[in-house]
Amino acid sequence: MTEPRTRLRVALVLDRLEGGPARAAIAAALALDPEAYTHTVITGAPGGLDAWAEGSGVEVVRAAGHGALAETIGAGGYDVVHTHGGTAGRLAAARAGVPRVVHTWYSPPAPTIAERRAARHTGMFLAVGTRTASRALRLGLASPERLRAIWPVVALPDRAGTRTRARQLLGLPLGAQVVGGIGPARGARRPDVFARAIARLPDHVYGVWADGDGGPVARLPGRVGRRFTERLGGERLMWLGRRDDIADLLPGFDVLAMTGRHEGVPQVAVEAAAAGVPLVGTAAPSGPDIIRAGETGLLTAPGNPAQLAGAIGYLLDNPAEARRMSRAALERVADRCDPRSLSVTLDLVYRGSSPAV
Repeated sequence: MTEPRTRLRVALVLDRLEGGPARAAIAAALALDPEAYTHTVITGAPGGLDAWAEGSGVEVVRAAGHGALAETIGAGGYDVVHTHGGTAGRLAAARAGVPRVVHTWYSPPAPTIAERRAARHTGMFLAVGTRTASRALRLGLASPERLRAIWPVVALPDRAGTRTRARQLLGLPLGAQVVGGIGPARGARRPDVFARAIARLPDHVYGVWADGDGGPVARLPGRVGRRFTERLGGERLMWLGRRDDIADLLPGFDVLAMTGRHEGVPQVAVEAAAAGVPLVGTAAPSGPDIIRAGETGLLTAPGNPAQLAGAIGYLLDNPAEARRMSRAALERVADRCDPRSLSVTLDLVYRGSSPAV
């Protein structure tokens, strides 16, 4: 008979319970054997996923500030601390003498002094996307035996909503052609590139941008504000602000356009593939992990609205090709992005022997 496994206490450290990384961290934890692991989320501030986490049976503990974080980790008696952002959690875990410290990079890391210091106290790294992993190796932040490239974790819905319902939520007719963009409407996500691409497309094509973190509505800031919108696309550009019903909106898109410069593997790309939405993305880390040019979607150069508009237009004008690529995208992500797939890796990482740090 197989002897029962030692039950490990795992702390998941997150800045706040909001956004894709938080959802991915908790989904992967829940996929682990509950007889072998217990999980506690340590977070600094409330977020849009608090109720979901607690409803799933995950203990949530508040620890605002470095001092409180170090005290909470030290008092917890954890076997593993798995951090999902920043450096404070890793340093606090090292000071507390936690036997195993694991960190996930969701996008390519920066070679800051704080990151290099935290990396020296990290036993194992997980990197979402091969290019994120490659950058970590090039910068010397992780050695090969301490690094695993992973896929984003998404509990794939069976078409979470219908096209009719999605168009009702968007306030658009079924016959319109709709291009979606998902993410914070700022900075590296380049909503300005999205807007300029939509402006180059025919008048019957609408662009809809939503932030999937949930919470209060946020309009576009600064130069991507009202005047910019009116000058480019007018009513054909819709900025929905922050939404918690992205899965219901996705079936209403004819194309999902990802314009980010420094993303890892976008979770929304996996969710869109599950909803049968064709993908256009940038050749930014690690977009090509999901989008194989001409096979599972189309790739464009970052910051190039003309090229983005051309790729979107091609998929809108060639629906058979778009369907072929969306089916191939779903086949590519279906098994790789299942939480149960990552749970196998987590089990090995949590229970493996750490290199000396």
